[in-house]
Amino acid sequence: MDNHLWSDLKAGKKAALERIYADHASVLLKYGRKFSADSQLVEDSLQDLFIELWKNREGLGNTDSIRKYLFVALRRKVIRAVSGSRLSSKEPEEGLFSAVFDIEQELIGEETEAEQRLQLQKALEGLTKRQQEILYLKYYSDLDYNQIAEIMDLNYQSARNLAFRALEALRDAMLLLIIGFLWMLWVKLS
Repeated sequence: MDNHLWSDLKAGKKAALERIYADHASVLLKYGRKFSADSQLVEDSLQDLFIELWKNREGLGNTDSIRKYLFVALRRKVIRAVSGSRLSSKEPEEGLFSAVFDIEQELIGEETEAEQRLQLQKALEGLTKRQQEILYLKYYSDLDYNQIAEIMDLNYQSARNLAFRALEALRDAMLLLIIGFLWMLWVKLS
């Protein structure tokens, strides 16, 4: 499906561009807002991206994933707009990504749930920006490690390692939370 749609875009079929925009715009806007709270900047960057796609359609290379291609392009565009210059070093975007993860599971009760959400949010905020970004891409944007590696300019194994370390850090933080909860429960029941 992606290959056919991409070929249609490259051939100058405006309906292909419209379909790509309709299929990906909302998820791209959400992702772009993780790099800048300035919604107008992100929207402008997205519009510029699609204008450039149309203008340069004949020179576009092939892609195995339109979504991955768009994530990479928008990420670069927003980071450049936020930093105000061309990317010159390998990691200038460090510190730009900011995600608020919303956890919606009901656990023991409203108070416990609120406390656990707060603790999980703190644990997520304790992760590096790159760890937050990879978890967002993997679990909120449903991308695979090959796509994530290209988006974040990592090799495949580095992407997997970064995700593993992020999940390990969350597990450790949550284990402490569970132990604390069990201790409070034991104290209440004693």
